[in-house]
Amino acid sequence: MAITTVSKKDDTLHLEEARNDFSDIDAIKADRDRYVVADDEARNYVNPDLIISDEESKRMRRRIHKRVLPLMCLAYITQAMDKGTLGPASIMGWQKDVGAVGNQYALTSTLLWCGIIVGEPIANQLVRRFPLGKLLGSAMIVWSGLLMGLTFSLSIPPVFAIRFLLGFFESLFGPVLLSITVQWYLKEEQPFVSSVWQSMLGASQAIMSLFGYAFYHLSKSAGLHGWQWMTLTVSLFSFCSAVTTFLFLPDSPTRARWLTEDEKSKYVERIRSNNQGIKHLEFKHSQIWEAIGDPYTYLLFLLALFNTLVVGGINTFNAILINQAFGFSVLDSQLLSIPLGAMVVVTYFLQAYLVTKTRQTLLVMMATVVPNIIGTIMLICIAPGPKTRGVLIFGFYLMQFFQSTNPSIFLMLSRNSAGQTKKSFTYAVTYIGWAGGNAIASQIFQAKWAPRYKPSLYIHLGLYGGFIITCIVTRLLLVRRNKKKIAAQTTADGTVINLNERAFEDLTDIENPDFRYSI
Repeated sequence: MAITTVSKKDDTLHLEEARNDFSDIDAIKADRDRYVVADDEARNYVNPDLIISDEESKRMRRRIHKRVLPLMCLAYITQAMDKGTLGPASIMGWQKDVGAVGNQYALTSTLLWCGIIVGEPIANQLVRRFPLGKLLGSAMIVWSGLLMGLTFSLSIPPVFAIRFLLGFFESLFGPVLLSITVQWYLKEEQPFVSSVWQSMLGASQAIMSLFGYAFYHLSKSAGLHGWQWMTLTVSLFSFCSAVTTFLFLPDSPTRARWLTEDEKSKYVERIRSNNQGIKHLEFKHSQIWEAIGDPYTYLLFLLALFNTLVVGGINTFNAILINQAFGFSVLDSQLLSIPLGAMVVVTYFLQAYLVTKTRQTLLVMMATVVPNIIGTIMLICIAPGPKTRGVLIFGFYLMQFFQSTNPSIFLMLSRNSAGQTKKSFTYAVTYIGWAGGNAIASQIFQAKWAPRYKPSLYIHLGLYGGFIITCIVTRLLLVRRNKKKIAAQTTADGTVINLNERAFEDLTDIENPDFRYSI
């Protein structure tokens, strides 16, 4: 199918022809304004007459997969490794070397997430205003320096300070990667793409467990402990990743150096049906008030909170649980943590497949809770011993399924939020819920409940119930909104007219009559 594009140069010639053909100035202005939109990034690249065939769209998607997605994965695995170093270090002598006692190890996790909570409102405004690739690359350079500092911190006060600052600067990564996903990919493509880059969390867990196993064998040399060599290695990898991201991750489709001017128009028009635009710098107070009054904002907050109240504690204490609660040796605990990372990758892709296949995100999320409930009950009811260790580790592996709802929660955020100012507010609220849950989660595992932490597991069962109820309420709300929008665009003969004409006007999801919610 032939594709007609209108570049900025062609557009100028088009307006000159209009001036020659029309004496009516209003007609000239109307013709010109077809290509003038509110979206700052899309402006001068919008062409509503452009037709992109399915084959062309797939070729464009493959190009995005090649040029953009690997860099998103690199950024995500880097931040996951940066903040995940203390997991394997906790059973490599780190606690003794820095003098951590009582709940101080748990507090290192809490402070990191407190840093993210403080940073999120600032981060989301930076995301709204500044080039995404450069913003993320700069933050990653800071992470590298902070992790280098953690390598040489041998007392608790500097560790606490560094973990807080690490969280503060890591608050950028989630909003940036979600924004990039929305800028480049169609809504139906986003479940797979989000699962790809978020599955790097599982890959990082496996890598860090291998590092823990390898560096545990490294006796103190050159004045450094094994966990210090491990942290130093991760910080150097982080710095190299930061430079790569800064140089090569495009800030948006209209700023990608590897696209021609005509190609930029194609990539802008390709995501028209998302009805979310690319980027608009104007701050709109009306959108803030809409977000505050929208119950969906608070449902997203609760979904993220319930999820991370469980997942955050499991991730922080997985090595300690396997070592102390189940009775495995330190080396065996490091090796048994590797399948946990593999489980994350598998469950993320399974969830993405089910969401794409069924188009029922919330129902799939509720189904994912079931394996966790079974695994939690197993850990509560089965006493540890030489004959039950295998059963306990199997139950613990089952408890990794709930983590796979994380990409789906952020899909509910990214696909169902529109209006640049409203999105920045909603993103911040959701990420505060996500970080807040992670901050509190480690405190659910009180030292006095060690080594089995049975009260913690009972609390988890209650959190599963809260999550399921929130999913049900969210689904009822979005189904009702979609029915109203469809009814408003249905003609007398039953035809639904939706031309996605207002995709780049910076309208909110409620304001835009063409917007449809993913459920």
